[in-house]
Amino acid sequence: MMKHSLALLLLASLIGSVFYQSAQAALAEQCSVGFLDDNKLIANGDLNKQPVQQAKPATTHEQKHAMFSNNSEIQQRKMTLTANELQLTQRRLDQNKTPLCTITATGNVNYASNEIKLHGTKAWFNLNNKDIDVNHGYYYMVGRPGRGDAAAMKRRGNRYTILENGSFTSCIKGDNSWSLVSSEFIHDKHWQCAKIWNARFKIGKVPVFYSPYLQIPVGDKRRSGLMIPHAKYGSHHGLEFSTPYYLNLAPNYDATITPKYLSKRGIQMQTELRYLTIWGKGLFEFDWLPKERFYRSDNASDDHHRNRWLLHWHHNGVQDKVWRLNVDYTKVSDYNYFDDLDSKYGSTTDGYAIQKFSLGYTKENLDAALSYKQFQLFDKSSAAYNAAPQLDLTYYKHDLGPFNLKVFSQAAKFTNLNQYYPESYRLHIEPTLNLPITNSWGKLSTETKLMATHYYQENIDDYNKNISTGRHLKGVINRVLPQFKTDGSLVFERNMNYAPKYMQTLEMRLQYLYVPYRYQNDIGVYDSTILQTNYYGMFSDRTYSGLDRISSANQLMNSFTTRIYDAQYAERLNASVSKIYYFSPPSTGDITSTWNNIGSWVWAGDSSWRISNQWGVRGNLQYESCLNRFTLGHAVLEYKCNNNRILQLNYRYVSKQYLEKLCSGISHNGYTQGISQVGVIGIWPLVKRLSIVGAYYHDHNTNQPTNQLISLQYNNCCWAINMNYERKITGWNTTNSASNYDNKVSFKIELRGLNSNSGLVKNQMLISGMLPNPISEM
Repeated sequence: MMKHSLALLLLASLIGSVFYQSAQAALAEQCSVGFLDDNKLIANGDLNKQPVQQAKPATTHEQKHAMFSNNSEIQQRKMTLTANELQLTQRRLDQNKTPLCTITATGNVNYASNEIKLHGTKAWFNLNNKDIDVNHGYYYMVGRPGRGDAAAMKRRGNRYTILENGSFTSCIKGDNSWSLVSSEFIHDKHWQCAKIWNARFKIGKVPVFYSPYLQIPVGDKRRSGLMIPHAKYGSHHGLEFSTPYYLNLAPNYDATITPKYLSKRGIQMQTELRYLTIWGKGLFEFDWLPKERFYRSDNASDDHHRNRWLLHWHHNGVQDKVWRLNVDYTKVSDYNYFDDLDSKYGSTTDGYAIQKFSLGYTKENLDAALSYKQFQLFDKSSAAYNAAPQLDLTYYKHDLGPFNLKVFSQAAKFTNLNQYYPESYRLHIEPTLNLPITNSWGKLSTETKLMATHYYQENIDDYNKNISTGRHLKGVINRVLPQFKTDGSLVFERNMNYAPKYMQTLEMRLQYLYVPYRYQNDIGVYDSTILQTNYYGMFSDRTYSGLDRISSANQLMNSFTTRIYDAQYAERLNASVSKIYYFSPPSTGDITSTWNNIGSWVWAGDSSWRISNQWGVRGNLQYESCLNRFTLGHAVLEYKCNNNRILQLNYRYVSKQYLEKLCSGISHNGYTQGISQVGVIGIWPLVKRLSIVGAYYHDHNTNQPTNQLISLQYNNCCWAINMNYERKITGWNTTNSASNYDNKVSFKIELRGLNSNSGLVKNQMLISGMLPNPISEM
């Protein structure tokens, strides 16, 4: 976990225990001429068992000494030693022990092995235990960047490497952009750690960092130590500077403590603890910002210097192959936390933080899960319900004659922090009988189910008096709904006559769904929201999530898909279109569910086309007759030459009417008029070793940019530098449609051999979703 540590990777390169890995092959190829990669020096097998060979005759010979001169050479397999003079000495210290064999080399000493090449004025070698002393010389690493000099270079067996008054840099010969100098360092290969005394880090000839003593990890073993600092500047936080410190506490748990300085807010302590137990793995995160100087609160009585914190716990685990435990718990000090402070455990767009615990059991035909779920809401007008607790039981029985049987049941209690909102107990059972028929070219599935739900609703009097809700809840309700569905599909394939190396498929699917109407406006909405309709969701049984709303259905859905594969069975073209025809309007009797008309229909299409290995297109589109307009759309045109040359043109569209249907009563923000955004993103080298990464999205409805990012990255064989500017929307002004933006500027230096994450900006954009995955990787 310390592979990103500056000191760790520095010394790992120095002693050769970590091999050089470059994220850009072209740059690595250019820089490979700057360090040794001589196959002649690579030895196989146990070097201690290789015989010693003399390359030139001895000019003098004595019983205990042999002197070699005139640029003599001694070789032990592929470990080679040359010098102006070589004196081989053999002494028997004990009659019962192997004689001690040493070599003293003088003048223009050169030593080469499969790890390092040394040059010095004088050297001493112990051929028995491989101890080495080299005076006043310099060294080069073999097969990876690394060089330097030292007053004395020592190696003790295969465990210790010692430098006295030495230096190190990963820059190629002739380039001294940076270096590390110390009076002494000792690397312990067994414990994979290094001890450094009087360490000075230099940029050019100027010292910029000093430490009297460092003990840092080197290699694969986890060791406590400092990680790479990070700095950036933003209009929201001012200057940010963080210095993570890694703690290796035990083999099965560790921690990272990160002091983070925010010039406009104060000092934040971020603590992350990771663990592994027999019940699985997880992490705890606790962020603490005491007496925050820039705190905004809607409550005037709040302390201006507010203590702000975040607590997160995530756990996943399986025990004895039948028990499972899952935790997803996040809680913050105040409603504005994610507006003001960055965190990977939440964002401003979520609107809530979830606290969920789940214990499950699975064996043979039974699956059970007991969960507890509650929310911390950031929008005070919202009224999300807590499921405290909820029990789900599912029983499976396949091959029941020609049928498959599935019985799903659930018991839940719903509570609300708002004392004026109703609460409910809900019991549900849903047996399903399915008759599947399949063969190599098609399948037919006929299914029938019965959905029976019982509600016991409390605290409904005050709610029923509120005329604005439009609902009149009842205390006890029993709802029974049958469902019938038949779903069939056919798949045909053929070789294309006009393109013999290509194969084409034709896939057809037809589904009929029927659910009778039941009035449900007297049932509270506890865990149901309307689901988005798109191409991939058109064949879903449900219009709503949860169980509080089960919409009637009398509809026919059909789709056609064609695919073209090349000789390597890679998909080159995918074109799909589907349609839903409503024989009767789906409804629950709810005031928000009467937007469809009899005979209305929805068209949806999705396609992708890899025109060539460099060019690709993908997109989807949806049209709804009840709204008389296109409701959803997304299109991407991409050019990808390689991982360092990618250009994409994006367009995404959501109509205002569709948003109103999907999110009735949404609060005022910049997207109430719908979404119509065009985006351009790209990664491209400008000149040799200088690349640009950029993203720009503009919304036509609000006539303003949304997300913007530009980054310049310069790489050479010694160091790299990233300069980033990012501007993104953090909220909307309540008095007009103008957006509030946060501007961030960051500056980062990477030293080759110290950081293996070249192209970091691109990776971050892929993770954040700002840069979509290339079409070739979809």
